[in-house]
Amino acid sequence: MKNGLSYFMGFLFLLTTACAGNGQKPEKDPQPKVKVTQEQLKSKQPAQKAMQTDAKPGDDKKFDRGQKKRESIVDKFDNFGNLVERTENDYDKQGNIRFKNRYTYRYDEKQRRVEQWFYQNTPDDMPVFSNVNHMKYDDKDQKTENIFIGYDAVGNETNWAKNVYKYNNKGRVTEDVTYNKEGFPLFRVSYNFEKGLLASESFVYYDGKGNITEKKTLKYDEYGTVIQTIDK
Repeated sequence: MKNGLSYFMGFLFLLTTACAGNGQKPEKDPQPKVKVTQEQLKSKQPAQKAMQTDAKPGDDKKFDRGQKKRESIVDKFDNFGNLVERTENDYDKQGNIRFKNRYTYRYDEKQRRVEQWFYQNTPDDMPVFSNVNHMKYDDKDQKTENIFIGYDAVGNETNWAKNVYKYNNKGRVTEDVTYNKEGFPLFRVSYNFEKGLLASESFVYYDGKGNITEKKTLKYDEYGTVIQTIDK
């Protein structure tokens, strides 16, 4: 009886050991029986909307043209550090050189700018137009006069105007009058300051022979906003 029980217990031990030795692990998740292609996966992704910006068509080209213009600038200075010449290029929408520009400057013995020329040429260096400004100053180094003369491609005078300026005791312009070559006023603007702020501007228009054609006054608040317009 004891031998039978011993055989039975031995058989049960072997059976238990055999089952443990199988090392069977739970089955993994079954693989899908239908294959899904990458195209099908992409088609299930939500569609991406195009990015919307406030940029206008051509703004990128505009930026490129501006960058090119800055890179094209070449400056020359005198021994006093005054700018005496500047060259630069203007570019079209395609980024090609449209005009070549050149500025020259002249100074007096007090290093005040008294002359400024501007020349514009085509890409193959043919003249387009030019102009010059002649400036005068008072003993306080305040610009009192500016004469502007414009010329066409062959050097004929096309424009002429002289501006005369007046100042208050704080060095601020209080009057700017534009005259034609015959000496008649064309336009006058007067500036009125209160407590250091621009309070109003008065404009007078002429017909080129000294006769007034229109008057207008703009009044401002302390923030520079127009609060009243007076037409006469």
